[in-house]
Amino acid sequence: MILELSDADTEALLSSLAYGHLACAKKDASVLYLVPVTYVYFERAVYGFSFVGRKVEMLRRHPEACFQVEEFTEPGIWKSAIVWGAYEELAGEERQRAFKMLLKRLWEEGERDQPLFMPFRNSARTLQQARDEDGIVLYKIKVRELSGRMEQYE
Repeated sequence: MILELSDADTEALLSSLAYGHLACAKKDASVLYLVPVTYVYFERAVYGFSFVGRKVEMLRRHPEACFQVEEFTEPGIWKSAIVWGAYEELAGEERQRAFKMLLKRLWEEGERDQPLFMPFRNSARTLQQARDEDGIVLYKIKVRELSGRMEQYE
């Protein structure tokens, strides 16, 4: 049976995971782009980091974004959440807060037994360099709307 998750359960799912998929589009939606990302969910926003490239360039031109996560526990049992919102690049104190949250999450996930998707090698070291180096963007997707679903049979 497929059920809707409450907003609280949807946010709990987003908070419990560390990777998802970020989708963006050109303004006219003629080109769609979907990529896996490592993230932290905090105070109704998805925080992430990236090198400047296609994703960042597209989001700078058209900041509307969609973010999705899923959790599979066994066949026929899953949860999924989708966030729609606006992309914002971070600066100053907010950038430093996001930097600390992401480093903490990467450290915690690195200690777990399950594999963690890393969009590029040595992510923690790369984030450490983000304090001073150009080319690394810390961003957030502010939640405008969210939705969650689950499937489970008794």
